[in-house]
Amino acid sequence: MGKEINHIELNSKDLMATKKFYSRLFGWQFQMFGDNYAMFKTSKKGVGGGFNLAKKITPGTTTFYVTVQNIPDAQKKAVQLGGKIGQRKKAIGGGMGYWGTLKDPHGNLIGIWSQK
Repeated sequence: MGKEINHIELNSKDLMATKKFYSRLFGWQFQMFGDNYAMFKTSKKGVGGGFNLAKKITPGTTTFYVTVQNIPDAQKKAVQLGGKIGQRKKAIGGGMGYWGTLKDPHGNLIGIWSQK
């Protein structure tokens, strides 16, 4: 089996309306992280994600995050395979690990996450 997707990010112009919509539609539970980010969990074992507060929503801006052991190593491998490095390793804060991004050879943005 390969690496699993652990987080999906979308944008929202109104986080309170977004929380209301998805809570009622799918029963998702939300937790606010500051004023500009609402994290959701689909179930105890399901993939979760978050909504960034954004002024404009552009279709196709959903980002999914894949769990990796080491972000710089994953980015280096992506480059070796024809991709590019995006955001270098950055702490999330609150003991929630680290994140970064890479681009596949077609330019698709892929998020990566690690505990360390």
